[in-house]
Amino acid sequence: MANQKLLYDHLTVSEKNGAIYMNDERMIVISASAFGTLRKDLLANLGLERMKGFLIRYGWDLAVKDAQKAMEMKLSSIEEIASTGPALHMIKGHAQVHTEYLKVKRAPDQTVESIHMEGSWRNSYEAEEHVSRFGLSESPVCYTLIGYASGYLSTICNHMVIFKEISCEAVGHEECRWVGKSLALWNGEVNDLLQYFEDKPIVKELEMTYESLLEERNNLSRTSTIHKKLTEEIINGNDLQSIADVVFDTTSLPLIIENANFRTFAHSGLSQEEFTIVDDDFKTFLRNNKKLIHPQKVHHYESFSFTKKVMAGKHSRLITPIILRKKVIGYCSFIYPEGVDQCPEIDSIILERIATVSSLYLLNEKTSFEAEERMKGHFLEQVLQGQLTSKQEILKRGSFLGLDLDQPYYIMALHYQQIQGQSDNELLIHEEVLETIHSYLKEKNLKALVGNLAGNIVLLIQSDLMGFNDITAFHESFIHYLRKSHKRCTFQMGISSKAEHMDAASVYYEEAIIALRLTTPTNKNVVMFDSLGVVGLFFNSQNESALKRNAQKLLGPLYNMGSTKHSDLLKTLYVFLENGGNLEQTATDLSLSMSGLRYRIQKIETMLGQDLRNPAVNYQLFLTLQVLIISGEVMM
Repeated sequence: MANQKLLYDHLTVSEKNGAIYMNDERMIVISASAFGTLRKDLLANLGLERMKGFLIRYGWDLAVKDAQKAMEMKLSSIEEIASTGPALHMIKGHAQVHTEYLKVKRAPDQTVESIHMEGSWRNSYEAEEHVSRFGLSESPVCYTLIGYASGYLSTICNHMVIFKEISCEAVGHEECRWVGKSLALWNGEVNDLLQYFEDKPIVKELEMTYESLLEERNNLSRTSTIHKKLTEEIINGNDLQSIADVVFDTTSLPLIIENANFRTFAHSGLSQEEFTIVDDDFKTFLRNNKKLIHPQKVHHYESFSFTKKVMAGKHSRLITPIILRKKVIGYCSFIYPEGVDQCPEIDSIILERIATVSSLYLLNEKTSFEAEERMKGHFLEQVLQGQLTSKQEILKRGSFLGLDLDQPYYIMALHYQQIQGQSDNELLIHEEVLETIHSYLKEKNLKALVGNLAGNIVLLIQSDLMGFNDITAFHESFIHYLRKSHKRCTFQMGISSKAEHMDAASVYYEEAIIALRLTTPTNKNVVMFDSLGVVGLFFNSQNESALKRNAQKLLGPLYNMGSTKHSDLLKTLYVFLENGGNLEQTATDLSLSMSGLRYRIQKIETMLGQDLRNPAVNYQLFLTLQVLIISGEVMM
């Protein structure tokens, strides 16, 4: 109160000219609202960082003059001079100030070695104006108060003292709390604030702004030029390799364009030896940072969903995703030598433009490919359904699709289903399975027709299986590829015998379907028609009615097509016979206890009046059940 009284004693209003003086220095009174308007305009024209620096330095300048006047008052101690500063805050209407802690450490010559001061502000005019104009803030906003307190103590202590606001009414706190300490006491905690206390002339600010605008203009021009060239590449029908070459010629930055599994589409700016080193180095990095991209798929690498700098062992790269239909389908990467830590911002902008153009190219490729595959699928369906019976017509239309159909071939019927408990979108799963099939055929350089018929995916693939010894090696590799890519699905496939004539394709399609019916999701997921032997021939010789009558006679009460009462017993009988009478394997396949299995076997023998250990009986029963499965009368 004594300090306030002292200050009020030095506050006078001239009756001659109406001027206000404090300690012989003319003062003006402005409303907090007017300051709020100034603050708002500074923010709009200078931006937050420059406004913050301006207000801190403005508060500092006010404080320096007040500190000089306070030191002229010949107060008794540095502590008393320091306490005068908060009183000045209040007399000028800045805030209600409470000093809670003050410690001054003196050097041997009685100069101030360090100072530590803590307290609070209530009703800060800055916090009040900020909230009224902008609402609550995410960080403290009392910039002039911070600048004032820092400038005041720095002047009276004759060394740098920095104040930091640790809570603020504008953020929603009950009061604004602050801490002020000599710079040496902060131990680097306020280094990020020091830039705001530097006196930067407006001319220097304008020079920096001009240079920044000039750089932005040059970057914009460069980006526009590259984008124009890339667009021309797309319009002219050029591929990703051409796009990569254009980018390197323009930027001198090596570029790699890859698919979602980091298989290279194109690269430029690297020799083959350099590319191999970089590619191996990045694959090592990916293996060490292995993650799943999507839980339902097996991807062995990390997904980069935004532009990111990656530091590998022997190089660094700036990588950005190629996104199509909200899905990452590939990546574009600029390659930098080892030791380059920073990438210019313009590189990110250019790389993202390249990714956009690559996405357009891949969309065009995907659309063309899907249209061609739909034509091939429709053509295959017509052939299999007997709508095209003329061999010449089939061969001619096949040639239009780039296929020589006057070659031996196989028909394959593929069925898949989601593992129990999974409920993914069926249409999406179907599209993904088809994409996987086409990817596999492309990787293996195999010519084939792929279509959909009766709920199955049907493939007509020529018997010249490049890279495979025989059809068995092919289907093992093919099914393994599908399982690896779609772990939430099971796959079953029936394969026809080797076909020679295209006009008989419908017959071989029936063979594939017959073989498919004898597959199981677990232990027998691929069946070749040739492996059926006499069973396949019997069924294919139009003896279906006679075979069914024989089945009814042999199976007796188990053969009741109008009821599912005995379906579990039929399945038990089939699995038991398929496993050659092995009880342990049968129990495992059926998920039954051994006692439960023995009970079923005994019941079956009683109903049939047959001994299942008799080989002759076993053989007839097994053939009969296979025929019933092929005909669709029994489902396993």
